Amino acid sequence: MTTPKRPSPLRLRGLSYSVVRGPNADGDWYWRARDAEDRTVWTGWSSRAALLQSAPGEVPEPPSFRTVADLLAQWMEARERDPQLKPQTLVRYGTRAKSVVKAVGDEPLTDLGPALMERLRDRVIAAGLSQRGVNACQRLLRAAARWAAAEERLTHKPLPVVRLRSSERVNSDYTPTEAEALAALREMSGETGLAATVLAITGARVSEVVDLKRGDLDLSGGWLRLSGKTGPRRFPLIAELRALLGDRASSTGKQPEPTNPDAPMFRWPMRRPDNAVRDQLAHACRRAGVPRFTPHGLRRMVVNRILRAGADITAAAELMGHSPSVMLSYYRRVSSEDRAAGVAQAGLGQPLVVAGAQKKPGHKSRHSVDNAGCSLGTRVPKDQRCTNIAPNARSMCRASPS
Repeated sequence: MTTPKRPSPLRLRGLSYSVVRGPNADGDWYWRARDAEDRTVWTGWSSRAALLQSAPGEVPEPPSFRTVADLLAQWMEARERDPQLKPQTLVRYGTRAKSVVKAVGDEPLTDLGPALMERLRDRVIAAGLSQRGVNACQRLLRAAARWAAAEERLTHKPLPVVRLRSSERVNSDYTPTEAEALAALREMSGETGLAATVLAITGARVSEVVDLKRGDLDLSGGWLRLSGKTGPRRFPLIAELRALLGDRASSTGKQPEPTNPDAPMFRWPMRRPDNAVRDQLAHACRRAGVPRFTPHGLRRMVVNRILRAGADITAAAELMGHSPSVMLSYYRRVSSEDRAAGVAQAGLGQPLVVAGAQKKPGHKSRHSVDNAGCSLGTRVPKDQRCTNIAPNARSMCRASPS
């Protein structure tokens, strides 16, 4: 199938019309009209014949926009008229546009710049988006501003994608203390904060927590079912977990009618909630002023706490979903306090009494008559003292002074 020939530019009533792109499914072209000062005064889809009929009339003025919400609304309308845009791409644009409008929709376009992009970043992060989603929202606003500038309806400088970077490299092997973990958790909220709290209690993997179903919470049996790469396992439903997740079971006292046990326990607005939990935890560490750690750091923290409490190693390994050797090799972190506690529990600080180890002041290392022996320090009977000779030795024990 051959593509129709692009119409040549027109000049009607003092305006210059030219085709920008097309045609669409209806055979129309996307036209742009410029005035004598080369300013864009109209854009839209039309056939050449329809344009010739409507051009003698008044050329419709494009609606003005003052805020970010106005800009994104008209940009989305332009995207909906683009026949080359896939439906799933349009849906993705709409989802991101809603996040941007919710965060900075009331901001005037006069403030469009790096500072506004930073505010957008901080607000969508607080809303629970992952770093990938944050960057996507910033890129969408930048694309809308570029479109408005190409239509000569907005003058702006290029907008940057402001990423949250730290001069300190994230140490993925860092195991937080309980105080550091608590300080970071207090800076989190929403579904990501709840998931991170469950991680700090159970020591589960982040993928195991974000994928929990309502049926995994057994209130009557008192278990939380976790499914990971090593297979399913059960974690005791202690009082703290029951208080956090009790209302999310498939059936509760307040809701006797059971819900779908396969329904997600968490309400995630993003496709990769595990990344969102990692990013939110990193931001919480920064706000709390503690060393940055990952969800796996919380897992190691739980292992250390269980073992320091004197729990059976095999039982602790089953709670973590690993063998004892793997748990001790990859999750146990020995601190200075652990070493000191081990010395104290073993009683290594107590003095050891050894028979014959104490010597009187001024004692010389020479065998006496009453306590004589060979060069190895062995006591021998009196009648054998002068006959014990060490092999290849240059001297022998003397029974009496020479």
